[in-house]
Amino acid sequence: MSDLKITLLALFGLMLVPGLTIQAQGVLPEESATISGPAPDLFARDSYRIDTVVCPFKSDIDYEPGDIECGLLEVPENREDPDSRFIELHFVKLNSRWGKDDKEESGEKDKDDGLPPGKRDDPVIYLTGGPGAKVNYYVGRLKDHTLLKHRDLYILEQRGIGFSDDFCPYYGLRKPATDDVETFDAHLAASHERKADCAANATASGVDLTGYSTIENARDVKALRRALGFEQWNMWGISYGSILGQAYIKEDPEGILAVALDAIMPLEIRESELYWRIAHWYNRDLEKLQEICQRQPACAKRYPDMGGRLRKAIESVVDKPIEVDVKDIENYPSGKARIFQDIVAFLPFVFLYEQVNYPAIPGLIYTWADAVERRDETLFKAIASASGGGFGDSSQGMSNAIFCLDGDEEAQARAGRKDLQDYPVLGAAIGSEESYNRGVALCLQMGMPQRPADEFAAVRTDIPSLIIEGEMDPITPPPNAKAIMPGFERGTYVEFPFAGHGPSRSVECAGSLLNKFYDNPSNEPDLSCVDEMKEPEIWAPMYTTSIAPRLLVLFTEDKKKLAIPGAWAGLSILVLLVAFLVLTLQPLGRVLGGTALPKAGNARVATWAASLLSVSSVVVFAAAIAVTADASEMLLAFGMVPWAVYAAWLGLLGGLAGLIAVWVTFRTLFRQGLPPGTWFGFVLTGLAAVSLSAFMLSWGLGPF
Repeated sequence: MSDLKITLLALFGLMLVPGLTIQAQGVLPEESATISGPAPDLFARDSYRIDTVVCPFKSDIDYEPGDIECGLLEVPENREDPDSRFIELHFVKLNSRWGKDDKEESGEKDKDDGLPPGKRDDPVIYLTGGPGAKVNYYVGRLKDHTLLKHRDLYILEQRGIGFSDDFCPYYGLRKPATDDVETFDAHLAASHERKADCAANATASGVDLTGYSTIENARDVKALRRALGFEQWNMWGISYGSILGQAYIKEDPEGILAVALDAIMPLEIRESELYWRIAHWYNRDLEKLQEICQRQPACAKRYPDMGGRLRKAIESVVDKPIEVDVKDIENYPSGKARIFQDIVAFLPFVFLYEQVNYPAIPGLIYTWADAVERRDETLFKAIASASGGGFGDSSQGMSNAIFCLDGDEEAQARAGRKDLQDYPVLGAAIGSEESYNRGVALCLQMGMPQRPADEFAAVRTDIPSLIIEGEMDPITPPPNAKAIMPGFERGTYVEFPFAGHGPSRSVECAGSLLNKFYDNPSNEPDLSCVDEMKEPEIWAPMYTTSIAPRLLVLFTEDKKKLAIPGAWAGLSILVLLVAFLVLTLQPLGRVLGGTALPKAGNARVATWAASLLSVSSVVVFAAAIAVTADASEMLLAFGMVPWAVYAAWLGLLGGLAGLIAVWVTFRTLFRQGLPPGTWFGFVLTGLAAVSLSAFMLSWGLGPF
């Protein structure tokens, strides 16, 4: 559920040697012998071979040489099959920044995090989410994480994902007509058809789908530790990584120093239907956000019932999907894109993952509901353009295998049926009884039956652990984390108030929290960072605008048409900026030079005022766009921070001042005369202000 397309369709070593990069140290001596006892050694065929590789994302992520290194680990595809083929797993090493942007002061604690200086020798293995999320996303997000101040961080791109032998790389691109359907039932059936095609094609090419489970993933993590030559390391897993982390604890307890699990889904997923109650948890978050809204008068007045408003919008498309004509017949062969109730229901859900979005969500829900009910063609064309073209940074084939083999498909079906009863509008926007039954049956038909339940029994461990949650996590909420706590004898529960999915990754102070914990895992954790979380200040009212969807539609359908609005706004702004600088600096220059300005009456003042108001409007809009995009670029499709309205008013006043400037200029010209260059510049500036104001009004940037 990491990118927009997935949400819209499913709604869901390393020994360092000077001068060298990643070097495989080989199997640890005490682990090279066959495991004693009657059970076979599942790692007997592991070669522990590592090859260095130029990072395949090198051109996509900005980093300095030496900051990031990549390697390939050879492993059997299925360790339970003695004849299994070998595959290669891609992994990444993010090197600690210690000594690069810090001055080492021996014996003194670092003033920022209160920790003793220096790089630590115990690295961290990060277990990624999804399941199926590719490593690029995590490298881009974690390369600046404060954990790297003191420790190296390894990220394993799990088997079947991205550069680790993705066995269905064209998952969302193959047979585009599959998703080009007219009804919601057919839409749900299309997702099953894609799963079946992926499995059939992978099997035909020699892939053993039964090897792509959380259990084999956990064995891979152990194999990587051995291959890198580490006796022990720390573990950090978020979302699906928390499931994998629990399995890894059971697989390699002697290899783990300390554990941090965040955004928890219990390994024992089949135990309770509650864990996968997506509609239930979504409704919970909407209610919590409404409680916050009610405590803020402007929000309470403007957005009194988010859940009800959203449900009304969902009901408006049931059996009546929104249909728009699109030019992209490559992704939409019929030339039509259809928006079903899953998209309507769960687009706001995407924004609940990150707490930086929370101030905008109430306004977004109301703006979104309005657009749905009036069937805003421009917005939905833009959404179709953004969501076409595959599954982005997710390897969906591996995700399907995990869901089948681990038992998630069956658990989600039970939870979905319960959601259908308790939340008929939200529940029915996710799936149907028929669709859930089909999903469970399909696992068997594809040759991916559930693995034995005892492999997924709850974890029992005395390894020091942090069990971390965001209070408003929409998909893996606090009750899920609390369910696993009894098995963590030395576990500490940490809940970040007003936080979303994976706060240990997104909260600024979390890196120091983790470093302190890993430094002294047996001590009482320092949780002062948790108190830094504050209630979000809701944007009420959110400034709404249609400019982003309109520009996106132009960009995707005919880029040449962007030249008209681009030239219109660009030339107007250029003239106004030059005029503002000249009219502001010219008097100063004249004073310093001892010369007087040509007499121009009120024309100069009116023209300067027009340029000032217009340039100020552009500056404020630019700032509003930057602040909004800093939360999420996707928010710009719906609006901006509330104070963007001041930019709209400034633009309108700038246009009115421009009209006045032109009128005053001509009046002055006829009464007392003006130099040709002066009166022409004044008129051009006034007209530019009028032009910019007209552009803003016509492109949805007005104050009304």
